[in-house]
Amino acid sequence: MKPHVICHMLSSIDGRIDGTALKGLYAEDEYEATGKELNGDAWICGRTTMQQHFAEADEFVSKSGDLAGPQKVFVARRAESYAISVDTSGKLLWSGGDLDGDHLICVVSERAPEDYLLMLREKGISYIVAGQYRVALDTAVSLLAEHFGIRTLLLEGGGHINGAFADAGLIDEVSLLLVPGIDGRTAVPAVFDGMSLSTQTAVPLKLRSVERRKKDALWIRYDLVRP
Repeated sequence: MKPHVICHMLSSIDGRIDGTALKGLYAEDEYEATGKELNGDAWICGRTTMQQHFAEADEFVSKSGDLAGPQKVFVARRAESYAISVDTSGKLLWSGGDLDGDHLICVVSERAPEDYLLMLREKGISYIVAGQYRVALDTAVSLLAEHFGIRTLLLEGGGHINGAFADAGLIDEVSLLLVPGIDGRTAVPAVFDGMSLSTQTAVPLKLRSVERRKKDALWIRYDLVRP
């Protein structure tokens, strides 16, 4: 059992995802408006995105250095909607368990410090420990469905976490808001980065719909083609 995973992203026509560079080229609320139509009950991002936009500026420093190891899922509370952070080593600091009205769930690996999990419990933040050295995404998403009742998960991360989800075969659908602009900088992350496809072939998609939005943006939806 796992949620239906939709990778929902905004990019230039060359696939770059630097939102600052694209400001003014699309309606301000367009990404949120299209995302709302996907009816997700949770959204998930990686550590870098969370650090840039949502977490506190400083990073957690363990006092003991003891690693968490295997742990049971901690459910601080149940909610109608969730924000999920993938933070392998337990570095992000949070002010509390609410993130823009969504209950926060932190997904870490067994390498996260034991006192990091204590900090999360004290702040009323739910967590999942999945994977010994890095987060086991397949296990994590199954636990999100089992313990929190998440049925539709919006993947809104950077290129690397999106690529990791794709590598693991966990994405069911891609929802792309294509902005009428060219970025062209090689150092800027793309919608999907860092994939390790042994076959050197692209992941096939099947077109679901195309819709013209405000300011000549295109909302394109694809289903993943399963073998």
